[in-house]
Amino acid sequence: MARKGDLKAIKITQCRYQQGHERFSESQPPPRLAPFRNNLVAFSQYYDLCFVASQDRILVHSPISLELRLLPPRSIIGLASSNSGLAGYIDPRQPHSINQLAVADLGLEELVIAVTDDGDVVAYTTRSIRNEIHDRGLAYNTPCFRSTVRPYFLRNVGNSAWGIAVHQEARMIAVSSNSHKIHVFAFALGHFSSDSSDEDSDRQETASSGLQPSCDGTEWEHSWDAPRPSDRSRNQELILVSHETNIPNLAFYNPYDRRIQDVFLASTDIHGSTYVWNVWKHIPLLQLMPSRGRIWGWGLLCIDPVFAQQAETTSELFGTEQDIDLKPPSVDITHALSHVPGYEDVHFSTRERRKNHEAIDDLMDESTTDDDEDIGNDVDDLDDGNDAETGSSNDDSPGDEEDSPAIRGPSFNESKASAAANHKPRASAKASEPLEHFMFCVIHTTRRDVRLLQFLHKKPPVDTMVNWLPKEIICEYILDQHLHPYDRYLRNLQRLNMVHQVPELSLVVVGDQMGRVALLTITRRKAENGVDKLDDFGFRVEAFLPFGSQEDAGHRPKKNLLGVAVGPVQGHERQREDLFDAATGARLKRRRETQSRPYRVMLYYSDHTVLNYEITRQEMAK
Repeated sequence: MARKGDLKAIKITQCRYQQGHERFSESQPPPRLAPFRNNLVAFSQYYDLCFVASQDRILVHSPISLELRLLPPRSIIGLASSNSGLAGYIDPRQPHSINQLAVADLGLEELVIAVTDDGDVVAYTTRSIRNEIHDRGLAYNTPCFRSTVRPYFLRNVGNSAWGIAVHQEARMIAVSSNSHKIHVFAFALGHFSSDSSDEDSDRQETASSGLQPSCDGTEWEHSWDAPRPSDRSRNQELILVSHETNIPNLAFYNPYDRRIQDVFLASTDIHGSTYVWNVWKHIPLLQLMPSRGRIWGWGLLCIDPVFAQQAETTSELFGTEQDIDLKPPSVDITHALSHVPGYEDVHFSTRERRKNHEAIDDLMDESTTDDDEDIGNDVDDLDDGNDAETGSSNDDSPGDEEDSPAIRGPSFNESKASAAANHKPRASAKASEPLEHFMFCVIHTTRRDVRLLQFLHKKPPVDTMVNWLPKEIICEYILDQHLHPYDRYLRNLQRLNMVHQVPELSLVVVGDQMGRVALLTITRRKAENGVDKLDDFGFRVEAFLPFGSQEDAGHRPKKNLLGVAVGPVQGHERQREDLFDAATGARLKRRRETQSRPYRVMLYYSDHTVLNYEITRQEMAK
């Protein structure tokens, strides 16, 4: 995969494969798992900890081992509840089951956050979990213990909760629910004296992590339209309302440049509407909608362009040598999939059936609509719980799913050339000086497609102008495979609802609940004469997991993907010194590593089978 220019190649190493039935025994049976949720596994970025959601519990695995092998859990956290007797939405028998699990930084604390079917939002600090395991000093072969760590944060949002987003520096946790609302919990930052210097105030603000567990009686002020407070001395719960259906995922923009002082949040719903919010203004700045049909929005990431890989040519930008129509509104790179190593458009179980000479004459003639036929009430009933109030997830087809988007929001009348001329990065600026002209990218996933959208923020002297740039990059059916008629029930699992980003690797990980993962590189064209072109961003598909050889060897189970976890390889975890001065708590200037650390990607299936990979990015010879 050698390339020209400055684009660094990705290297993937296959690590330990663990079958689910081999990981447990009669004395330690496998834990029960909740089906049809979002991502249910996560790695700590600072400690060698892996978290797996098991209904209303969190299994804590440590260590992972140098072979990237997942050892039995060391402790089990019984998820705290805000109130007993709360009703569930998907499964009334298990109302407190976890819908999504995430690990993220809130100020100086790394949290593992779970949202549940009865609407609870529960967070624990990874530091307290790690300390409890360390203090026990138990051997690795001893039975796991029941954790007694107290929750850092505990609230209820009134209905089945799904999306989780965390803004590190703004100290905010955003949660979406089936009430069609977004709850943003803005933690108090402390009080700063008016005679303090900007630098002193900045250090005090950064050092304050807002450690005020709401389960201990901390009060939260509800706010539907309150302006941004001047001192952030109180905990506030902000309510954002515009979506008309369920909101499976959302994402904050955590900018590299601290001059960006506004707090932006992106959200998507299962009707395909995507919003960008300025949180303190309580209204969406932009709405992106499909022109017709439903595209079933499932995943979101906000990408800072500063971490994109630089590309010199269009082929480097999108990963294909074929001609690409770069005219707005859409740049379709779907044909590039055939150039990706290991690309396979037939499901592995269907390939097995071919080898066994079973009747598959109608396989290649089946339409995507036929793939989505109803195949049984049991699966549909489970899926309806996830796609609440919209009916079965089998109603869409390629003809009406992915059309050119309809964009709503303030108009942007400047030409691209004018915008590019104004987009000259300043060499230096104080952190307190607002940056008025910037952009970021949004990765949006549906049931089958991945698109990259570009968001522009420009602040003229009078009014604030925001807009999507007119060009989107789209890759359709990125993980789609032909299915044998006997396997069509798997279509009910099809949703790209597991998304991660690794900024220092310029990497995006997209997981499909059917059982596969795509690795993407975020790219940008090299600046000309020191001026960035605002719309010269893209992505390229690098690889698919599991490898075809693993599928042929029987390593991929015929089960759904429970979750995808991404984190530094053991011994390369992030250190607090990377971002903060240990003595003062002051935030240090972030820098890009010339040699990025290795990361691990873990695929965890519903039968407890685990596939591990090590991923690095290396500079290739020109």
